[in-house]
Amino acid sequence: MFFSRLCFHFCRILAAMNPEVDIPYPPRSWLQSNIKSLYIACLMLLVPLWMLVSWYIFTNQAQNNLQQQIKSDLSLFAESLDSELEKYRFVPKMLVMDATLASTLANKNLLHYRNIHDYLQHIRSVTTADEVFLLDINGSTLASTEFANQNINYAHTPYFQAASAGISGGFFTLGVNAGIRGYYFSEPIFDTKTDDVLGVIVVKVNMSRLERGWLNKRTPMMMTDEYGVVIASSVPSWLFTSRQRLDVAAKLAIKSTSKYPTTSFPELQIKLLKQRHSAQIISLPRPDYNRVLEVSLPLPQLGWQLYGHGDLTSLDFTIQRNTALSVLVFILTVSLAYVIMQRRLQFNETLGRREVNQARLQQAKETLEVRVAKRTQDLQDRNDQLKQAQTELIHAAKLATLGQMATSVTHEINQPLTAIQTSADNAEQWLQRQNYQRVANNLTSIKKLAQKMASITLHLKTFGRKTDNSTSWVALDEAITNAVELVSLRCKQEQVELILDCNHGIKDVQVLADLVRLEQVLINLLTNALDAMLDGSDKQLRITCKIENHGLDQKLGAASTLSQAWQHNICLQVIDTGTGINPQHLAQLFDPFFTTKGTGVGLGLGLSISYSIIDAMGGTLSAENRPQGGAQFCLRLPCKEPASGT
Repeated sequence: MFFSRLCFHFCRILAAMNPEVDIPYPPRSWLQSNIKSLYIACLMLLVPLWMLVSWYIFTNQAQNNLQQQIKSDLSLFAESLDSELEKYRFVPKMLVMDATLASTLANKNLLHYRNIHDYLQHIRSVTTADEVFLLDINGSTLASTEFANQNINYAHTPYFQAASAGISGGFFTLGVNAGIRGYYFSEPIFDTKTDDVLGVIVVKVNMSRLERGWLNKRTPMMMTDEYGVVIASSVPSWLFTSRQRLDVAAKLAIKSTSKYPTTSFPELQIKLLKQRHSAQIISLPRPDYNRVLEVSLPLPQLGWQLYGHGDLTSLDFTIQRNTALSVLVFILTVSLAYVIMQRRLQFNETLGRREVNQARLQQAKETLEVRVAKRTQDLQDRNDQLKQAQTELIHAAKLATLGQMATSVTHEINQPLTAIQTSADNAEQWLQRQNYQRVANNLTSIKKLAQKMASITLHLKTFGRKTDNSTSWVALDEAITNAVELVSLRCKQEQVELILDCNHGIKDVQVLADLVRLEQVLINLLTNALDAMLDGSDKQLRITCKIENHGLDQKLGAASTLSQAWQHNICLQVIDTGTGINPQHLAQLFDPFFTTKGTGVGLGLGLSISYSIIDAMGGTLSAENRPQGGAQFCLRLPCKEPASGT
């Protein structure tokens, strides 16, 4: 299989080198050829195994749930039993606190015995006890709520023996007269003077009352004493049977306490089928209880053991149903996996055939890519040439601007030169007269004039040099000052009022720009404004600055990815009182080679270049007419937030 795939890829390489080489279709894999057989084998092998695992899991889960349910029922019954017995445990303790009983026993007054009989009847009706009786120190009945038991002696009973010894008693036993199961609570009655035991008060609780909660149970329950004898059960035939054979020691203990009238109990035929964690599966001696889950709960305070049972045959249908559903889901899952895998293999086969068909087109595609790459490189070279030409054009525009200002600058320099010559002549004469103070004054004047000329030439030199087109945070005030100084002489010559309307905080504002190129744009805007006012009478050129706090507009925001340090814009406006702009020309005002000036006056590149410069620096440049006449150009650039209080 690996060798065939290797041959297939080798043929593809040859086809890329030579289009005449024919590429065969890829061979079918072993999985593609045997997918159906593999699916059938999986069903035959895995379905029985999955069925066994599912049956085991659901059986264990159902038995665990049943065990928890039985355990919960046993806990509830244990709490109910403890609550029921605890309710009667305090009745004899309360009765012995009555001084009348001790006084009657000490005086042996028969008349008082009749009153005590009525008193015990009242206690019985209030507490719902089964029987309440008073015994003397010999175990004879002095008063009882049952007339049939008034002549019975209880000296042999364990609860009397414990109470006569001065100990509170609580024992399960059969009634002496009727043989009814009961739990007896006994308390000794002491002489208030000598602390001797005068008698015993006994309260009996019928055990059948405790079995009432078992009647509605679908599965049997039982309770055994410390010897394993069943003393309570939901199945009457199991009463007084033994869960295991009693040994000699157990029989002697039962006989010594007179708990039962006999020591022989039939053995309950319980067959252990399987041992589980804290439970066991047994077979009880009933046809419908041949397989039950038994859970036990000890009652340590009483020394008894409580057993609950759950019928496992009732779980068979649920287990079988869940197992069948699990097997069905497994078969559907395997079938779905088979369909998906088959579709995947078919897709891979189709994809392989498609690769063969596309392999012969690869060589033509690669040839086309080479041509496209070459063409792209040519376009890139031309684009670089255009960028270089644009840079040269911008520089040429600056030189042209310098040429336009040459005459004004020459006149501006001639004035300080004439003043320097005059001051030098004066200094020479004052030197001959040895008036050194006047000589020093003339030299100081010459120095100031030279500094003024150096400032003019420095602006021209800085403005005329080439830049690397990079941007940084520069002072807007410096750019405005330099541009104004270069056009201020023309403003004087043409009698134009130049107004700088910027607040005092402008000196703290920094914009993201190139200082020289920003000055070039400002000079171009100021020069255009002066040109527009050549024939005007009221010539006024105004420069305004204001900070906008609403962030960049959509156009500016798209170009402002260089930095996110600013949250404001600076809006610089150049306003003139000229003839304005023809509304039809506003849409194409920034197009290259568009001009409204006469032939030979301009090429129409100034505003186009200015627009490109501002756009490259992440700003915007716009123009509009003013309602009161003239035009205004608005230059927006991102700026840093000025310091507070400016």
